[in-house]
Amino acid sequence: MAKKVLLIRLDKIGDLICTLCVDQVRFLADCEVQWVIAKGLSFIPENADPRRSFIEISKEDWKTSLKALRQFIREFKPDIAVSFQAPWWVNYALWAEGVAVRAGVKSQWHSFLFLNKGLRQRRSIANKHEADYNKDLLGHAFDATPVTEATPILKLIAPSSPGLLEKHQLSPQEYIVVHPGMAGSALNWPIPNYLQLIAEVAEKTQVVVTGTPADEPWLKEIKEKFKHNTRVLILQNKLNTKELMLILKHAKALVVPSTGVAHIAASLGTPVLGIYSPVRVQHPRRWAARGDKVQIFMPEGHDPDDVGPEVMSEIKVSDLLKALRAL
Repeated sequence: MAKKVLLIRLDKIGDLICTLCVDQVRFLADCEVQWVIAKGLSFIPENADPRRSFIEISKEDWKTSLKALRQFIREFKPDIAVSFQAPWWVNYALWAEGVAVRAGVKSQWHSFLFLNKGLRQRRSIANKHEADYNKDLLGHAFDATPVTEATPILKLIAPSSPGLLEKHQLSPQEYIVVHPGMAGSALNWPIPNYLQLIAEVAEKTQVVVTGTPADEPWLKEIKEKFKHNTRVLILQNKLNTKELMLILKHAKALVVPSTGVAHIAASLGTPVLGIYSPVRVQHPRRWAARGDKVQIFMPEGHDPDDVGPEVMSEIKVSDLLKALRAL
């Protein structure tokens, strides 16, 4: 009988994309896999290839989510559960429902109390990619270490949205997407650099600027400068996640800092020009978008444990323009 495996990651977009891919390792081929993900991220497993089975739970309403998770565990009856990232009550649910193998990162107090197959990884050292850490943790749960096969890369398929490109007067492969905003988990490129890049690209190519309400600090000046420029289309707050995926899929390229949108675009197969921080815990060695069309731009020659935001200005606009021209 095939083993039943429960995989849990209650994090943001990029974290989930760096985790969802590991269920394609060979030693899981004959297993029945279910995912538990954060509420609001269903568009990722729904549009993954292959499509994943999952439930969503909220980290904020933890009492309701704990009850729902325990009920799901009773119904699914997993043989093995791997908690890649989750609050204490998730690990408690695995213990309380008697899951035989309860694996996870051995770090916080609850991992010692509720898990029986914890693994110390020291991810903050950032000596490998987040996806590789996740693959190693999965291998530990299955006593399959070391896992010698290459870490799989998640493939996403953009959902259909008839008329979306026409609505915004866009043609496939004839526009560049710039997504300057981020949640603040890493250093970003200075706004003047984005302004210069957009201005120079827009001389010959349509530019699409995307973002959410939370990205307003990065977009306010950009919107003001280009509000009368017909070659710069501002789509902040005008796309749902599935529409964003379609816009990214048909873009000639995406220019983006270290944020979830970079991971989405790379998984769609879109060329990504990623702007990354040299700070150790933010380093692209751990957090870069993964794919064969990803280019990394990062200040070089700095101590990863002693670096300030001013170094990001060392990433030259001319280098990104050169990369865009080469596509």
